[in-house]
Amino acid sequence: MSPRPSRIRLVPRLVLLAACVYAFFWVSGFPRTYDDDELPPSEVETQAPAPHIESEKLVVTVKTSAVDAFAKIPPLLLLTNGKYHDNLLLLGDLHLDVGAFHVHDVLDRYDAKYVSSTPDLERYRRLTHYARNSLDFGRLRETDPAKEKAAKDKMEKYMMLRMLQRTWEQRPDRKWYVFVEPDTYLFRSNIQVWLAYFDHEEPHFFYNPPETDPYGIGGSTFILSQKAMQGLFVENDKDISGLEAHIEGKSSGTEVLTGVMSNELDLSPNGSWPGVSSFNPDTIPFGHGMWCEVVMALHSVSAESMSNLWRLERERNDKNIVDPLTFSDIWMKFLQPENLNDVRDDWDNLSSGKEFSMWNILFDGVDHDSRHHHHHGAQGRAPRGEDNWKACQDACNDYDQCMQWSYSSIPQPNANENGDTKCHLSSSLRFGAHADPREVTRDGTKVQKTWKSGWRKDRFEAWAKQQNCKA
Repeated sequence: MSPRPSRIRLVPRLVLLAACVYAFFWVSGFPRTYDDDELPPSEVETQAPAPHIESEKLVVTVKTSAVDAFAKIPPLLLLTNGKYHDNLLLLGDLHLDVGAFHVHDVLDRYDAKYVSSTPDLERYRRLTHYARNSLDFGRLRETDPAKEKAAKDKMEKYMMLRMLQRTWEQRPDRKWYVFVEPDTYLFRSNIQVWLAYFDHEEPHFFYNPPETDPYGIGGSTFILSQKAMQGLFVENDKDISGLEAHIEGKSSGTEVLTGVMSNELDLSPNGSWPGVSSFNPDTIPFGHGMWCEVVMALHSVSAESMSNLWRLERERNDKNIVDPLTFSDIWMKFLQPENLNDVRDDWDNLSSGKEFSMWNILFDGVDHDSRHHHHHGAQGRAPRGEDNWKACQDACNDYDQCMQWSYSSIPQPNANENGDTKCHLSSSLRFGAHADPREVTRDGTKVQKTWKSGWRKDRFEAWAKQQNCKA
């Protein structure tokens, strides 16, 4: 008896179905792959971390003062990861407790007679008097910023070496020592990677002296290797009193520092600019020479900006971004969202000024002095725009490399061959700050000084799109 035709037809179908099911599971078992452009953020492959200094081998010493410790130290502590607290030292001019953290007085070992007879320690004598009598330290602050700086500079000459000594005593034999101020924002991961390129068993002194051209680029942060610290406090026959012979004739703590490093260790400052600079998010000159550079420390950073920088780092960590944070990243966080298309009254975007001379643009008819910095890569000169702010704006618009302009009601210096002008053009872009009208005396007459500023954000962003920081 022959089999029924329906069963004969069913067998091939079952075989085909089984083959399809097997193929499905076989293919689905393959790991799914993507092109880099389409990889889901949650599945981005974590890159191997770059060589870096272990956090416990990096000491950060914060130099503060009783006058502003309670205002500046709490934000710094709040925005510093707790895992770094064990190697964070707070050193100042008076013993204080800021919450759970102690500020050590580095001047407390001076003989009382020496303190009372040394004119430069007048601020310290007043601080100790205020402390004994429970007076407000803020009353010691001079209303004139220049006078306040002079008072601090005098005292800090005597604090500098004792700050280094106290740091070594409390955290000896670490690989690296970073010295900062309370309003310094450190990008620790960048610093840890950068320092890994250097041998801590060799003497290193990283610092940007304030007299470096262009002026004002440095900031107060400096970094010493283990070997440099050993050279001062282990291998040196001189005690702290012997080292302090270098204070004589110096005008500031940093002069004392550079003098000691030079005379005792034959070390000159090794620059770390622009990674370490005197800039903050409002003053960074975004453009050539900065855009793709790694950021390690910013200075004079407000508590609000510190918080925003912390949030920027946190956002990058949450997205598993391991590339070093650069100035271009700070632009995207701080300035890209700003409306820079409108002219701002009573605003100085820092298009002039000594510290930005390397970006200031020269005008037609000005002979360039090769000893001075000028704008990067410029050809020719920009037209003058002295008549009024609109003429200044037009001068910037007519010059392809001009990224911003400012106009002052009275001539102001440019720190270049332009001399004093009302119109100031720059090849970098900066945010700046509100500037209230001020009454000043010029040629014996009282006049109002005002500022007006504008930007070419469209031009800058077109330039930025052409940059490739990963190249």
